[in-house]
Amino acid sequence: MLNLLVPLTETGTLPLSSRRLTFLSLVYPRGEGTGMRNPVRRVAYVGEPDRNVSEALREYGYRLEGVKGDSVFGLARALHAMKPAVVHARTGHLKAGIVARLLGVPLLVQASRNDVGALTAHASRMAARTLCGGSSVREALVALGAPPSSTCVLRSLLDVKKDLQAAAVFPPMLDPAIRWVVCASPCDGPDRGHQDLLLAFLSLARTRPRLKLLVAGDGCEARKLRAQADQASMLSRAVVHGVLIEQLPSVFARAAAVVAPSRSGNLPDPVPEALAVGAPVIATAIGSHPGWIREGRTGWLVPPRAPAALAARLAQVVDDPEAARAVGLNARQAALELASPRAMAQELARCYAAIGPVTLHRPTGIYLPETGRGLQRA
Repeated sequence: MLNLLVPLTETGTLPLSSRRLTFLSLVYPRGEGTGMRNPVRRVAYVGEPDRNVSEALREYGYRLEGVKGDSVFGLARALHAMKPAVVHARTGHLKAGIVARLLGVPLLVQASRNDVGALTAHASRMAARTLCGGSSVREALVALGAPPSSTCVLRSLLDVKKDLQAAAVFPPMLDPAIRWVVCASPCDGPDRGHQDLLLAFLSLARTRPRLKLLVAGDGCEARKLRAQADQASMLSRAVVHGVLIEQLPSVFARAAAVVAPSRSGNLPDPVPEALAVGAPVIATAIGSHPGWIREGRTGWLVPPRAPAALAARLAQVVDDPEAARAVGLNARQAALELASPRAMAQELARCYAAIGPVTLHRPTGIYLPETGRGLQRA
């Protein structure tokens, strides 16, 4: 039943003669919520939720409840009893996708570097949103068949401490006596901007004999890049070779500069991974790059399709390693702040609100207008 809280006079009647508007507050049963306070929405977290993130999500009206994804039947039974607004799959992506589709619940897939595989890509096709901590994970999933439109990069999900531990392992393909300019985007098309980077590097390499270029990616454009470097007599100093996704943190940590030369906003480069390990990053001002980099503080931005501007900025970064190191430290500190539980909860709450069902709020109440203010005869 609804309880009407109505202020009454001493005689037990409504004070209709008052000059103020009298509000009738409708108090709804517990759990239904009102327009003044949003109801708490449940999120089924397949895996082990982080306690700090769960506490921070309560401020945004979401309650994480961990469920096990070992069995499809057990997961279906738990979700049917819980009736969540969103299913957040951290593990068991394919099982969670099948059950969420059967129950008609929106699915959010969270993928890390260790989750890259055909099963995760198949689950991404059933999900409303797939969240990746870095661009390298997103590109690997898209190459396996994940939809690019719903596969996004969320920097707060990047495990910065784990990347710093991986960066301590020296990569076997890098010579410590050589300074490397690294680009880790795939060579799958001209919009990746590798041609601009190669032209910029060739203009610097002749006067800097200890400088080499590493394009850590494979694809149809790799052979063309090697041919262009061979024509410029720089084949020994421009290396185009694929690198495992687990080796990227260590490669970035020992680079003199990391370049993200993408020409298209739909093809982001692995900038978050490079910023997390404190590498000096030069990226084109396109797509998500301006949102990830603060000019002059955590990295540098250059116009796309501008080899001359890229060469000038690259020469400045390579010739001043102390300033590059200071900017890299600022980038690492900013990445640690973005990975805090409160920042992660804020980004997850936005994703839940984007894919979850819309909650219709009931009206807050009705009011009685002041008497004597109605229509009067002329």
